[in-house]
Amino acid sequence: MQSTTPSSSSSLDSRDVTQRAQAGIDRVRNTAHDTVERAAAAASSAADRLSVRSEEWIASKNEWMDATRGYVREHPFAAMGMALAAGYLLSRLTGR
Repeated sequence: MQSTTPSSSSSLDSRDVTQRAQAGIDRVRNTAHDTVERAAAAASSAADRLSVRSEEWIASKNEWMDATRGYVREHPFAAMGMALAAGYLLSRLTGR
């Protein structure tokens, strides 16, 4: 007859449960790590694209400002008339 002691059987069961739990924890940790790495890569890519766009917008703004300055220097009376007309329209639209 074979005699197994309850303590040795429960000891094996608890080791098995511990190993399975550790394996599950490792899988979850690896999955979370991969997810964080993918999110970081996506965020970095988006930040790079935004940086390029912002440089383009700044350059565009500078071009517009230079063009506007040039127009005002070449046509000061026309620029003054447009500014007065724009001010009048804005006051009519926003005021009563």
